[in-house]
Amino acid sequence: MKNRNTDIFMSGEEIPSSLCPLFWQHGEEESVLREEIARMHEGGIGSFIVESRPHPDFLSFGWWRDLDIILSEAKLRGMEVWIFDDNAYPSGLGAGRIRELYPDSRKRYLSKQQIDAVGPLKGASLQIGQWLGEGDQLFRVTAGRRANGNDKLQEETLTDLTSLVKDGMLYWDIPEGPWRIFLLIITRNGGEEWTKDYVNPISYDAVGHYIDIIYEEHYKRYKEEFGKTIKGFFIDEPRFGSASSYETTLGKTGYVYPWSEEVMEALEEEYPGGMSCRLPFLWSSENEVCRDVQYAYMNVVSKLFARDFTGQIGKWCRSHGVKVIGHIVEDNGAHARLGFGPGHYFRSMEGFDTAGLDVVYQVWPEYKDGFHTTPFGYLDSEFFYWGLSKMASSAAHLDPAKKGITICEIFGAYGWQEGLKLMKWLTDHVCVRGINVLVPHAFSPKYQDPDCPPHFYARGENPQWKYFRKWSDYANRVCHLLSGGTHHATAAVLYHAEAEWGGRYQPFEKAVRALMESQIDCDVIPGDCFADGKGLSAEDGRLHIGDEYYDVLIVPYAQCLPEALLAAFDRAAKDGIPVMFVDDYPEHVYYKYGDAGILDVLRDNPGVDVCGLDKTAEWMKERGFHDIRADKSYPDLRCLHYEKEKKSIYFFTNESKYQTVRAEITLKEKGNLVFYDAMEDKYYAAGGKQIKEGFVFKLILEPYQSLFVLHAPEDAVISRRIPVMGEEMTVADQMADKETDKRPDVSGKVLSLEGGWQISADGPDGEHKYLRDITELVNISGPDILPNYSGTVSYEKLFFLEKEEALGNVFLDLGDVYETGEVSVNGIPAGIRICPPYTFELRGCREGENRLLVKVTNTLAKERQGNIFDRAMPQEPSGLLGPVRLYLSRNSFGEQ
Repeated sequence: MKNRNTDIFMSGEEIPSSLCPLFWQHGEEESVLREEIARMHEGGIGSFIVESRPHPDFLSFGWWRDLDIILSEAKLRGMEVWIFDDNAYPSGLGAGRIRELYPDSRKRYLSKQQIDAVGPLKGASLQIGQWLGEGDQLFRVTAGRRANGNDKLQEETLTDLTSLVKDGMLYWDIPEGPWRIFLLIITRNGGEEWTKDYVNPISYDAVGHYIDIIYEEHYKRYKEEFGKTIKGFFIDEPRFGSASSYETTLGKTGYVYPWSEEVMEALEEEYPGGMSCRLPFLWSSENEVCRDVQYAYMNVVSKLFARDFTGQIGKWCRSHGVKVIGHIVEDNGAHARLGFGPGHYFRSMEGFDTAGLDVVYQVWPEYKDGFHTTPFGYLDSEFFYWGLSKMASSAAHLDPAKKGITICEIFGAYGWQEGLKLMKWLTDHVCVRGINVLVPHAFSPKYQDPDCPPHFYARGENPQWKYFRKWSDYANRVCHLLSGGTHHATAAVLYHAEAEWGGRYQPFEKAVRALMESQIDCDVIPGDCFADGKGLSAEDGRLHIGDEYYDVLIVPYAQCLPEALLAAFDRAAKDGIPVMFVDDYPEHVYYKYGDAGILDVLRDNPGVDVCGLDKTAEWMKERGFHDIRADKSYPDLRCLHYEKEKKSIYFFTNESKYQTVRAEITLKEKGNLVFYDAMEDKYYAAGGKQIKEGFVFKLILEPYQSLFVLHAPEDAVISRRIPVMGEEMTVADQMADKETDKRPDVSGKVLSLEGGWQISADGPDGEHKYLRDITELVNISGPDILPNYSGTVSYEKLFFLEKEEALGNVFLDLGDVYETGEVSVNGIPAGIRICPPYTFELRGCREGENRLLVKVTNTLAKERQGNIFDRAMPQEPSGLLGPVRLYLSRNSFGEQ
């Protein structure tokens, strides 16, 4: 992640790398480590993260020896190094030394047991000590009268009985009626077993010990490299660990909750009237007060996580001349919960120098709705597809200290079936949502490593490695264009954490989806921006936060919200910023009962509106709250508006695997706009015309395609774009003078190349070992051909052109290819395609006989069977399936 030149680059210009992959360590010999770094560097990578997770000797001799080698090789190549901050996943184990050296700094939880009793019974005694396990500590005993003998409690009867416990027995005169005695116990048990010996992330002193163990030890040895070759540390998915679950929410019996002395102190300050006797409401939903108590608890622990863990580490790093990057667990909404989560995504990111996320098996083309089953269990497709990347990039847009940078750990654990085609689609998916640094997962120097494939080099055995640079150059260009400037969006969508903590709610991704499917962009805004007023203002009827301006604030449905936040919405509306509640107004204000107050004020505010979710995009368009206008809504078309050097950049992608997008787009721009194809590094004429509203043009994107629309750089060379098949073949055809140009018109002529193919498969030694007597285009991975073959299959065929055909433009469409295609004609290279559309311009054609060579390379999925990732998804076929066609058109005069 080098400092980047912010200028829009000319085609062919060398640009800095935005790729920072994970580099796994197992204690390999020096030559292997140096070779892997060399391959990364040759592959267009400028930095990497040294991941110690698999290393057998972390923080000891072997680790320092290997890190010395890695740093020396990185320095030779001018590469930057980041250090994974633990020897285990997730971060927080402290290499096992937290348990050994600071056992009291391990995670603690608050658990609840309960005893029901009916009074009156004077002189009663209850066994309390028997409920405590080894190492447990009794925190508090509270009793409350049950309403009608059920789980609902009479709040006014809650009584602290802790002082009545003697030698493990509670001595209490039980009053008349049904009562419940709650035993609140501080314990190290009941949470996620895997992380029970991890550092307590909500204890400032405990995290200080973690810093001493990991960070200080590296500083002692490499102080001179800090801020130079060593750029910082990478934190991976720290969590509360109060349960092995993404869905851990409050109000359920059987869970333990994160705890430290700091929690109780903060709760007493947070909750009106004090929290002393109300803690049992954390495990219930029967009383109205439950939602307030649970909101208070989540508000407190999420702030402590941000202050004590990520915040404290971030301050240490910056004070030592380095930075900290990484991410938390976002999956399935865990970003706003306990268990795998940190309580609040935006708060957890405050200590990082960039925003962060990961995309590891969770996002797939066409998986937009509901849940789907994976090796990681059921995944919430709607959150991953519509919410994840947008949430992360928003954190970078809103925090000036992050300079707009969002890193994404990506591609890992998809299995060997993931090739460059899916990598390209995933790159577009996250980048069009604002991600601009990629952390490819992973480079492993271990021979045939079964751990979370794919591995991009794989000791030279990945057949697609030879084309990796095609993808990396593309990714670097995209990330470069979308860095160093300012993102533009018209809507601010409220982050839903506070709503989820205490009532019914609508996750923010539903509103994001409604907008994105209609080509309206947005950012996700945490309530803290409003409650604290950090960098927030109203300017000319627009909401201003950081470097971003928004035309409207959208509030997803929330049954409950805090008063300070609602009051901020009212002020915003009075300052001219439209505020729109999705579906309905809130029903309850936290800590308030019987007084509608601010809710009535909002209903009476003319600047506040209510709109159904299904009408949200229409509501926006009617008010002109969009800067990209399409002739209709295109569910698969994504767009991003970015600005750098006072020039607009628009990024368009087609996320469909099957459907071509043909849209009429209007941009509020004037000047010479062109298409830029970052894959081919070429500029094309955009066509279109200037109208009163701006620039209108026709956008055609086939599946997997993406294009930038930007102002033409000086001296930009405008190339001829390979046409979308079935559309007008070339602009040159339209320019030809039909009256004076007497050449035969071959425009629109199509030649089908069926049958007669010579097909061979490369062997491991590069020879055509697996020759097959097949002349038709079929699935090479079929059961009767080469079902276990991974590598390159060559297809050769002769075709013939008449003189007038050879003099014109010849375009080749390969049809279906699985998956990387390389083409030459008569020995002259025509290009490489790592994803659809597999179309080429053949410049080496001649009159008469022509020899076409197509090389198709699949992934290692066919050869390396049996891992849990590949078996969970259908695998694509292999080879060239076609139909293969030549499209012909004549040249304009200037091209003859």
